[in-house]
Amino acid sequence: MAESQEDLYYRALKAEEAGDIARALELFESAVAEPGPYTAEIQEIVDEYHGALGETADDSLASAESPWKFHTFGNVSYIGLRYKRSDVSEAETGSELSSSISASLEYESMVWSHSFEVNASGDWFVDKENMPSLDTSAWEGSFGVGYSLLGNSLVLDVGANLNVSEDEGWVPDFYAWLEKYFVRIGSQKVGAAFMGYDSFDGPLFVTAYASWHRFVKYGWKSSVYLGARFEADSISTPYWLKWFGPSFKPSFSYRFRTDISVDAKMNLFYGFVVDGPDAEYETVEKFSGSWGLTVSWKPGAFGLFIGAEQFYRYYVLPADYETGYPQSSFYSQLKTGVKWDI
Repeated sequence: MAESQEDLYYRALKAEEAGDIARALELFESAVAEPGPYTAEIQEIVDEYHGALGETADDSLASAESPWKFHTFGNVSYIGLRYKRSDVSEAETGSELSSSISASLEYESMVWSHSFEVNASGDWFVDKENMPSLDTSAWEGSFGVGYSLLGNSLVLDVGANLNVSEDEGWVPDFYAWLEKYFVRIGSQKVGAAFMGYDSFDGPLFVTAYASWHRFVKYGWKSSVYLGARFEADSISTPYWLKWFGPSFKPSFSYRFRTDISVDAKMNLFYGFVVDGPDAEYETVEKFSGSWGLTVSWKPGAFGLFIGAEQFYRYYVLPADYETGYPQSSFYSQLKTGVKWDI
């Protein structure tokens, strides 16, 4: 069955996000040939591509004949750190240099997109003497592999990482993401998503979401996930607590025609203990949240970004509860750097 204009438009936007310009242009040109409400907008995008590339439609399609694509992407950034806990009056500060690089090999068909990826990342804490609470190593790194499958109404992403630091040995972790779209209304899609993560050093969590997305090339693009989360971690060694509660994960971005993008995101979870070693543990509750804002400019393969992100955690504890952890804490990051997608 032939794909609709909306389906082709969505897949073109995803190919563009992945940095596969030739494939994106091919799909935009297929979308503009189909009847639908976005013909004028898609034609404008196609014209912009041809103007920027300085080539004809026949040249573009010829360059996109191979179903195999290879590209790399990554970033180098400087991050200022600040940690404030409720039981200490003074905040702790530090900084780090961070970098990551990924390489992916992609296979495209008119129905499915397969991506095989390898990645590496590293952090060097250049100023950590005033951050004893974080107990950070001088450096840490990660090496990973992943596989992604993208279809008209299905997204699958699975992978594994090996993490290493100055003070710890190799620690593996695994993740999986599955999302299925059930309803399409123009540039919007509604569906369900499932996510799982497990680290051999903790924590473990599984989340089920209802999802909503709005995909466009310019202007507002949004994603909202609302659901429930199961999590296992420890706030008092050696006991592990199992939590369950609501989870809310929205993100919004606005892309200008000047290639400037403003991105905001949030991830909230309120957990109730569903399994603890005694009745006192089962009265513990926690709220964990993160929120951030990034402004970036990427006119071509390389771009610049600046942003801030904050992580907050709060525990509801019995009056005589002793954990060695603060009841509440803020961990803040201010970052700037360079990113690329080739």
